[in-house]
Amino acid sequence: MGGRETVIEGIGASPGIAIGRAYLIDRSRVAVPQRQMARGDISREVARFRRAVDRSKAQLQRVRRQTARGGAKELVHILDTNLMLLEDAFLGDETIRLIRQEGMNAEWALATVLQRFERALATARDSYLRERKADVRYIGERVLRNLVGHAQASIAEIRDQVIIVAHDLAPSDTALMHRGNVLGFVTDIGSQTSHTAIMARALEIPAVVGLERVTREVRSGDLLIVDGTEGKLLIRPRKPTVAEYLEKKERYEILTRELLKYIPLPAETKDGFRVRLAANVELPAEISSVIEHGAEGIGLYRTEYLYMNRRTLPTEEEHFEVYRQIVEGVAPHPATIRTMDIGGDKFLSPVGVAKEINPALGLRAIRFCLREVGIFKAQLRGLLRASVHGNLRIMFPMISGVSELRQARAILEEVKGELLREGHPFDKHTRVGIMIEIPSAAVIADILAREVDFFSIGTNDLIQYALAIDRVNEHVHYLYEPLHPAILRIIRQVVEAGRRAGIEVAMCGEMAGDPLYLPVLLGLGFDELSMNAVSVPVVKGIIRSMTYREARTLAEEILGLPTAAEIEAAVRERVSRLLTPGLQHLIGWKKR
Repeated sequence: MGGRETVIEGIGASPGIAIGRAYLIDRSRVAVPQRQMARGDISREVARFRRAVDRSKAQLQRVRRQTARGGAKELVHILDTNLMLLEDAFLGDETIRLIRQEGMNAEWALATVLQRFERALATARDSYLRERKADVRYIGERVLRNLVGHAQASIAEIRDQVIIVAHDLAPSDTALMHRGNVLGFVTDIGSQTSHTAIMARALEIPAVVGLERVTREVRSGDLLIVDGTEGKLLIRPRKPTVAEYLEKKERYEILTRELLKYIPLPAETKDGFRVRLAANVELPAEISSVIEHGAEGIGLYRTEYLYMNRRTLPTEEEHFEVYRQIVEGVAPHPATIRTMDIGGDKFLSPVGVAKEINPALGLRAIRFCLREVGIFKAQLRGLLRASVHGNLRIMFPMISGVSELRQARAILEEVKGELLREGHPFDKHTRVGIMIEIPSAAVIADILAREVDFFSIGTNDLIQYALAIDRVNEHVHYLYEPLHPAILRIIRQVVEAGRRAGIEVAMCGEMAGDPLYLPVLLGLGFDELSMNAVSVPVVKGIIRSMTYREARTLAEEILGLPTAAEIEAAVRERVSRLLTPGLQHLIGWKKR
C-alpha cells in the first residue's frame, strides 16, 4: 500500500526483528449505556450480569484448554490469574450490589466497579502490581462485550503470517498466537512489565508497546518492521530500509544463537571475579525459564499473586505447596522468597483496613504483616515447611529500622517453636534477609547487617524514596536517575556495610539487569545480581568480556562526578569500548 516511510519509537517489550504485513485488531472500548432500572427489572438484570460472567469464564476456559495442550505453562498461569479475576468477590458482589441498591443497569454498575478496582491497583508500590490494571481492564471489557452482545474476535483465527497491531492485547489474545502466523506485534499502550510483554518474551515474538498512536497510523496490509530490541516500528518502509533490516535480522539471529554458549558458563570476569546471576520471578511457571537461561537460582520471588483476586486468604497448605515447588525447581541453587509486599486496604478482600491518602507510604508490606500477625504466620509456616525441600531464603520487604526487623524475626521464632511442637520438619538454619529499599535502612545498614544473613537492594523503590519522585508520574519521571550520585553513594554504603559484616549483598531491582549499569554494579562488588531470566545470557556475555579491575576503576572514578548526566557519559564511553559490536547490537546500545 502507498504512503511515506514513518518511524515511531516506543518500548521494546520483546527483542528481535519482524518484517511483515499489518493485521489491525479493533479493541475499542465498549460504549457503556447508563439506565436506571425499574424495581421489577432488578432480578432479571442481576441474572443477565451473571450470564455474561459465566459466558466470559467459558470463553477463557476454552482458551486455557487450547493453551495447555500447547504446553505453554507461563501462558496458562496468566490465564488462570484472569479466571481468578472473574471469581473476585469485589468485582461480582459489588456489581450486583450497585444493580440492586442503586438501580444501575449491569453495564453501568460493572464499569463503575472496574474504575474503582483500577484506581486501587494504580496505588500499588510494586510496578508489577500496578501493571495488573491492564488485566482488570481486559476482563471487564470481555464481560461488557458479552453484556452488549459484541463478538469476541480471536487471534487464533489468523491464518496468514502477519504483524498484529492493536490498542492493547489481552493475555487470552497472546495465548492463542501461533508463532508461525504471528511474526510480531505492536500496541498503543503497555510497558515492559505488562502481561502482554511477559507473554511476548515467553513466546519469543518481537514486540514494541507504548507506541501511543500506532492504531491511527497503520492500516491493515501495510508493510511493517518491528524492532523489539531498539523499541522501533517502521511503517511502510522503503526497499533500502527493508534490505537493511533483513540484514539486521539475520545478524541478530546469529548473535542470539551465539549467546547460547554463555548459558552453562559462570558469570566470571576475565580476571576471575565471580558474581551470581539470579532471576526475578513473578509467576511459578517461570521457573523453567530460570533454568533454561542459566540463572543460578531465584533472587526475588514475589508472593503477592497468592493474595490477589480471591474470596479467601491463602491457607498454610497453599503457601507450602507453592514454595516447595519453587525451591525444588531451582535446587541446589537458592530461592529467595519475599514475604507479602502489599497492603490489606486494596487487595485482601477478607481484611478490612481504612483507605489511605498515600498508600505507598502507609500500612504495607512488613508493616501490614506486623499488624496482621495471623496472616503473616500462615505465610511463614508455609515458607519454613518448604525449607527442607531445597535452598530457601526468607526476605522481609520495606524494613525501615532494627525494631521492625526484630519484631518480624520474633514472629518467625514463634512459628519455629510451633512447628517443632507439632512435629513439622524445617531447616533450622534458614537464612533471613531484608530488602534495602528505604533510605533509613540504607543509612543504618551497618547496624542492620549484624541482624541478618543477607541484604538485597531494591532499587525501584530506593530511588523513588531517596529522590522523592513518583516514577509513574509523567511530570517527574525524568528525575528517576539510577546513576544519580546520591543513589550510587547509598548503594556503595550498603555494599560496604555488608562486606564488613561478612554477609552477602544482592541487587534485585530493574537496575541489576541493565547493561548500562552493569559495569558499575560489578565494580561496587555485589555478590549477586537478580534480573529477568531472559537477560541472564546477555549479562553473562558482558561480564565475561571485561575485568573486575576495569569495573573497580570505573566505579571509583564516577563516584567523584557531580551529576547523573556526567556519570552516564563516563560510563557510556567506557562501556562502549568494552562491548563487542555484536553485544552492542543485541542490547540496542546505540539507541540508549
